[in-house]
Amino acid sequence: MKRTLMALFVVTLVMSVAAPAAAQEQDEPEVQDERTIQISGTAELGAVRSLAHTIQIGEDGYRFDYVQEGGQELFLPFSRFEVDALVSERHEVALLYQPLTLTTRTRVDRDGGILIDDITFADDTPLDLQYGFDFYRGTYRYRIVNRDDLQFSLGGALQIRNASIIFDGFREDEQGRLVEARAITQDLGPVPVISTSFRRSWANGFFLEASADGFYAPVRYLNVRDVDVIGWLYDVALRAGTPFYNDSEFYLSLRFLGGGADGTSGERTRWTQSRADPRYTWNNLNLAALTVGVRL
Repeated sequence: MKRTLMALFVVTLVMSVAAPAAAQEQDEPEVQDERTIQISGTAELGAVRSLAHTIQIGEDGYRFDYVQEGGQELFLPFSRFEVDALVSERHEVALLYQPLTLTTRTRVDRDGGILIDDITFADDTPLDLQYGFDFYRGTYRYRIVNRDDLQFSLGGALQIRNASIIFDGFREDEQGRLVEARAITQDLGPVPVISTSFRRSWANGFFLEASADGFYAPVRYLNVRDVDVIGWLYDVALRAGTPFYNDSEFYLSLRFLGGGADGTSGERTRWTQSRADPRYTWNNLNLAALTVGVRL
């Protein structure tokens, strides 16, 4: 699944890069706008579903499947908020806030329970799950092609991950009694991102857009962290829309969003007491979101 979605990201990126060559064959004049700064705000609301989502904490930890075992087979609420500025007709600056907290409830259904880090959650007991991966992203892109009917931009971004992963359930104590237990993994840090966008519009106002943001860091230094963790992320969207009031636009969006990590780091993991010992972590998240959006 990860290879398929990463391939989609690459295909979208290649198609976008090919757009300037096609645009050069046209003799239409470039977009002209006397305003030096144009500011817009975008909001999306809809539903998201996990296509595949697994996590493992600890070398001997259980690889937990959020879709098959954790209740993420359902549609969950999804939202997205962004402020954009176009400076001097070609410089695109964007600030994004992406809330992304998936909260579900299930029961442990495995003989012997499941081992998450150093906690074995007992079989046939309730388990509350929270997968929080809210993030913030600042983006700069340069508009290489800037025509009335075609725009193509390429640049980079810095994303701040704000992850909080919680398993809340019951374990057995030394006397075999069930006691409450909680495993919490938290992570805060920067992620560099490559960003590209493409827009094709027609005289009647209808438009198609594609954007692709992503990164793959196979070594520690590309992760902007001194840890042995491979990390990846992607955020690919296809949108179709139309103007509906003055310069406002309405659109439908299909978005594929995900990322993950594989390796050992010293991130803080907490249950009854705090500790920051190095822990192996595997985390692979792949989502699909269908939303309606408004750009003002």
